Amino acid sequence: MDATRSMTLMKRSRFPTIPRRALFTGASFIGWLVLVTVAHLWGGALRASGHELKLHALPLFGEFELRAGPSLVLPVVVAGLVIVGGPVVARRISWRGLLVVAVGAGGAWAISLALVDGPGALNSPLLGEHDYLRALPQVSSLPVFLSTFTDSLADYPIHVQGHPPGPLLFLAGLRAAGLAGSGWAAAAVIGGGLSAIPAAMIAVRSVADEQRARACAPFLVLTPAALWIATSFDALFMGASAWGIALLILSSERKNRAVAQAFAGGLVLGGAAMLSYGVVPLGLVVVAVAVMRRKPSVLVAGAAGVALVVAAFAGAGFWWFEGLQATVERYRDGVAATRPYGFFVVNNLAAGALMLGPAVAAGFTRLRGRGLEVVAGSALVALLAADLSGFSKGEVERIWLPFAPWLTVAASSLGPDRERAWLSLQALLALGITVFVRTPW
Repeated sequence: MDATRSMTLMKRSRFPTIPRRALFTGASFIGWLVLVTVAHLWGGALRASGHELKLHALPLFGEFELRAGPSLVLPVVVAGLVIVGGPVVARRISWRGLLVVAVGAGGAWAISLALVDGPGALNSPLLGEHDYLRALPQVSSLPVFLSTFTDSLADYPIHVQGHPPGPLLFLAGLRAAGLAGSGWAAAAVIGGGLSAIPAAMIAVRSVADEQRARACAPFLVLTPAALWIATSFDALFMGASAWGIALLILSSERKNRAVAQAFAGGLVLGGAAMLSYGVVPLGLVVVAVAVMRRKPSVLVAGAAGVALVVAAFAGAGFWWFEGLQATVERYRDGVAATRPYGFFVVNNLAAGALMLGPAVAAGFTRLRGRGLEVVAGSALVALLAADLSGFSKGEVERIWLPFAPWLTVAASSLGPDRERAWLSLQALLALGITVFVRTPW
């Protein structure tokens, strides 16, 4: 009997049990790789059969082109510093100090990646023939601009056609303040995008705790999404929507002035909706947190803030819902008509996976704590809804930037023992895309 038991134990010792969490984490990484590979091969097959997808670096928008030189040293150094020192700094310095350092480090990472193509790469993406600055001379009288925007949509560049009038109003505001030109616009866009880092950290501190919020910081900094923060206008949309969501989440834990803060958050989120139609699904994050905390007053006050912004624009001549309908019609009559829905449902997810990195996929397998699960989970549902809507077919690596911070916070669940390894993977992915893919942004 004892001999039999000893033999059984010896057999078991030869095949050590792998923890279930490790299995899930490994499976998530494999799934991440499979998703990207399937999209690339499927897209290649479609192109070979004659489909014009206009994606030459599948699943990303861009061209495969080797770009390696001395300028690559800077992002490598920045990545190394964040990987080695980021986790320690995130745990040790003061909370307010961490918010500032995270923005600075995120800026260094995003800008260093852009500078691989030279200093002009910071503002040149905003000067394309399809971009907003090309249409700025058409904005002279604001009342006329707003009241005719929807009817004149076909007369504007492609990116203007895909959005409410907010981006052009933003540029007109910079011009009125004496900050005209692509340089100031790039600074505002990048700065706005980087501001999403503290917004997400503050929100996580509210729904989870400070320890988890600190753990988010290195991943929010060293994100592959930085490739599109410097520089695409979607970074500005990310920052605006992030602060609207953060204010609404903070209001759900307050007892005093909660309604006023929720109303302010609604105003900011309404402003973000006037910048991009695509941020609207993220309202689900606010709804989920308010339901979790049983704070219907937050939803009412936030909705009132959003409604006020929509009403103000309507009074000035732009009806948001009419603009959305016109944009959808323009999009479906244009490039979307030749892009297969089923393929792009998958390809979008693959592009989003590259924008977020494998650490985020792994983080979802280790989520713990109801607050963080609600935030990251609702953001994922919102992204899936956006994908299934068919409103975007391709280029979502920048279009989905507003979702990035709320999904990236899941990586904080990976734990300190493997933190640097996952950060290294995130950095290698971003550097790999930089070296092998030339994107317009």
